[in-house]
Amino acid sequence: MKYFATVIVLTFVAVAVGQDGLKLSAEQKEKVHLLVGECAKETGVSKEAILALRQGDFSQVDDKVKCFSKCYQERLGYLVNGVVNEEAVQKSLGPLAGEEQIKAVQAKCNGVKGANDCETAFELYKCYYGEKATVLA
Repeated sequence: MKYFATVIVLTFVAVAVGQDGLKLSAEQKEKVHLLVGECAKETGVSKEAILALRQGDFSQVDDKVKCFSKCYQERLGYLVNGVVNEEAVQKSLGPLAGEEQIKAVQAKCNGVKGANDCETAFELYKCYYGEKATVLA
């Protein structure tokens, strides 16, 4: 489970801000373990699908992956009723990549919408993932 949790953190936080060497505190790691376990159990997502996602391979994306993304983002406070909580994202990711860089990514991505909340969460992830090069520039 530790490896799976690390992959999830890199996928949904570090990848979003382009920092693969992200160092997490013990408290953050514990929170991630809990959230990953809850959301994986709730959605039935496969570890293989998440590993592919982390590599930018969206070929294994299914409704479980999309809803896992929604569950995880909601529990982090990043997504509320299908809408990005910009303040929560800034508070969490701003110190890692810089407030202005995160605001620039948010300006490009936060309006992305899918057919439902699961699709919206996944499309947001894809957009943030695609913008990681911009954050590193």
